[in-house]
Amino acid sequence: MTTNDSLAESIALQQELIATIKEQSRQMSGRATWMIVRTFSAPLSTFVITAALGAYARDYVALTFQDGSLNLLTTISTWLATLVLTYQVWRWSERRFGGVAFIGRLFGVSQAVLRVEEAIQRAQQSEQPDVAEIETLAQNAWQTYVQAMRASGFAVDE
Repeated sequence: MTTNDSLAESIALQQELIATIKEQSRQMSGRATWMIVRTFSAPLSTFVITAALGAYARDYVALTFQDGSLNLLTTISTWLATLVLTYQVWRWSERRFGGVAFIGRLFGVSQAVLRVEEAIQRAQQSEQPDVAEIETLAQNAWQTYVQAMRASGFAVDE
């Protein structure tokens, strides 16, 4: 077997591994999307509802008391309450569903896959390809993928 044959075989195996990562990710996309939607929906709903209630309170104070300083105080307090409540719900939602952390993990997986694909391109253009580097990067990408999915509650077969 020549070096070119071993390089082609190694590249084919690593590309198959990357294809597996992409295929399994596509299969889990519905559940992943649902996790992200649940993470973002509670804080967004909280913001909209408290902002609407705050606007109602500001209008009520403005019409009832017709005092500029009281109106300013109501505006500041309702926006502060809206932001604090939204932040607290955001923290709860992230702990409960983990959508933002999941997105961060997916970026890590994407970067690992990109490094493998770039190493394969460099190896195909080089006269002295580093097959070991490609294999190491591919295994690192797979481990990153497995860890990210398991940390987010998805089952992954090795």
